[in-house]
Amino acid sequence: MLSNYELYGTDDVPQIPKEIANERIELLNKHLDKLLEVHYLKQDQVMINNILSAKRHWSKLRDGETL
Repeated sequence: MLSNYELYGTDDVPQIPKEIANERIELLNKHLDKLLEVHYLKQDQVMINNILSAKRHWSKLRDGETL
C-alpha cells in the first residue's frame, strides 16, 4: 500500500474523524452479527471476509495507521 506521502504528496494528511469511523465499524459489526446467526454451513463466507476486511480498513484509518 502507498504511504500518505506517495499518494497525496505530503505527510500532512488529516485523519478520518474517529466518530465517523466508529459509526461505520458499528454498522459492520451489526451486519456481521446477522450473518453469523445463520448455521455455519450456510454462512456467506465471502461477505463475512469482506466485512472483516472493511473493519480492519476503518480501524486503521481511525487510528492513523498505514493501510
